Amino acid sequence: MNHPSTAVVEAPPAIDTTALLATARAAAATQQAAEVAAFVAVADWADAHTDGTVGDPIGPLGLWSEDPTSVPGGDRFLELGGPGAPLVSEFCLYEISGALGRSVTSGRPLVGDAIELRHRLPRLYARVLAGADPSTQRRSLPVWRARKIAALTRTLTAEAADFVDRNLAPVAHRATMPTVERLVAEAVVRFDPENAELDRADADAGRYFTVETTPVDAASPWTGVVAVHGTLDSADALDLQNAVQRVAADLAAAGCDADLDVRRSMALGELARRQTTLDLYGTDSTAAHTTRTPARQVVLYVHFSDAAIASHRPGDGPGIDPATGTTGIDLAREENTRSLVTADQVRDWCQSPNTTITVKPVIDLAEHVAVDAYEIPDRIAERVRLDRATCAFPYCGRPARGLDLDHTEPYRWEAAPGAGQTSTANLTPLCRGHHRVKTHPSPTGASPPSDGPPGIDPLAEHPPDRRWHYHRDPLGTYLWTSPHGLRYAVDSTGTTPLS
Repeated sequence: MNHPSTAVVEAPPAIDTTALLATARAAAATQQAAEVAAFVAVADWADAHTDGTVGDPIGPLGLWSEDPTSVPGGDRFLELGGPGAPLVSEFCLYEISGALGRSVTSGRPLVGDAIELRHRLPRLYARVLAGADPSTQRRSLPVWRARKIAALTRTLTAEAADFVDRNLAPVAHRATMPTVERLVAEAVVRFDPENAELDRADADAGRYFTVETTPVDAASPWTGVVAVHGTLDSADALDLQNAVQRVAADLAAAGCDADLDVRRSMALGELARRQTTLDLYGTDSTAAHTTRTPARQVVLYVHFSDAAIASHRPGDGPGIDPATGTTGIDLAREENTRSLVTADQVRDWCQSPNTTITVKPVIDLAEHVAVDAYEIPDRIAERVRLDRATCAFPYCGRPARGLDLDHTEPYRWEAAPGAGQTSTANLTPLCRGHHRVKTHPSPTGASPPSDGPPGIDPLAEHPPDRRWHYHRDPLGTYLWTSPHGLRYAVDSTGTTPLS
């Protein structure tokens, strides 16, 4: 009797994941150097076509000028950069765009970004040039990030652009785009306060709230689901968010098993049915009886400078802005949204009759506070989140409020009383996901050397297990090592790769 043959299946060869990372990083370094060379060539091309000025098409006595630079259909010089940048020939855009395989629609902003960086943001441009040399790429500014910054600064005055260039250049290689956007917004308010006030008034006038009556799915109108959208004052939006979260939690406690997004949508309906009457009569006992359900307090964390407080005392005018040397708009920082707001905006919020103002004492962040318990007291958590405003994981910028607080040095339950392991110096804000990858092993990682030292060294080339490790140096910088041995330094300005 014949027996069926059994095929022998060979195991696939093992994949060296560390080598894959090295290959990807080397290719990225080569790509960045090539991008810098191309970007510099575009800037050189633009500078070679900046001769001439834009002529006035209307000549003496109101007649059309015969200046060749203003001949209808002829070449023109365009303002592709911000104020103070040279004008560039329109026709040169077609040539360089075609040479790069781009349409002129794509080539025009590329040339504009090159002009903006070279002539109005020279410090940032120097950081871009550092990307041409692999030995300096670690602290260089990638072209794509530099172009995003240039697009934001193009409408700024020359003084405001210099302010952004000066403050951003030292940390541009690790600053997140939200940080850049906030700095540009600050420059607008500092150096163009009149337009900033007009923008604020326009934004207030543009607020709206709409409930669409047309079903979301027009092909299935029987679903009964519509869209809701609007633009709110940021304090009102935080109030609404808090109310929706509170009612969604109440629905879950009452037995609703829908997921969070569905419960949040249901919460809006509950709020609409409960909050149908506004207390517009104050304490007038003769007014019609009204009811209003009290909501949990929403706390806005707003940080003022001494100048902002002093300039809003009775009889005092605007303070002197140290960045501009002139009087201007006083600024505050709203911690909830990580945005700048004017002191006048905060004053308007505080004038609401339902607002409770609590002035908290200044916290000395240099003070060391410690307890033996594993649980973290509020007074310690508050100091940690004020000292480190964002998640400490590489390239993460999420606000620290609401994040986990991780014991930087693992908590030892067997430690003697008085060790003070839960302290302001031993807690780090981390997103839940980043906390997990620090706690649990990764599927892949570099194998530790057989003769490696025992214990965990966050600066070792190969950590002894496949988890992320970190420690905090005396200056407050977090030094991270990935499962594959890649190293990063994270401080208040952003992330720097060390590998």
